Amino acid sequence: MAAPLARYLRRLTARAAMGGGRAPAIGRHRQLLADSGRVMMLLGAITLTHQLGRSAPASGNAERLVLGLVLWLLGAALVMLSLVARQFPRLAAAGATIATALPIYLLGGL
Repeated sequence: MAAPLARYLRRLTARAAMGGGRAPAIGRHRQLLADSGRVMMLLGAITLTHQLGRSAPASGNAERLVLGLVLWLLGAALVMLSLVARQFPRLAAAGATIATALPIYLLGGL
């Protein structure tokens, strides 16, 4: 039982010494998550400050306020996910997929 475990640990050590094979992808995911998160946080903050800065709030502003809050929270979640991308590579890959697909749906392919 100890021999297969030792072989497995040696293989993991050798893979880590060679870079693990996933390091470039994780680096790209981290950068994409951080950039997309920053942009979404900025768009959410702009939406919130624009709607809250109006002198006479109307009842039609509720959707825009919720949209701004959701954008800001989604951006904050993506930035936080970029910080732990090495510990959760599958979650980082899923977040990167969301970060690339969401602007297409939000902006309509501009």
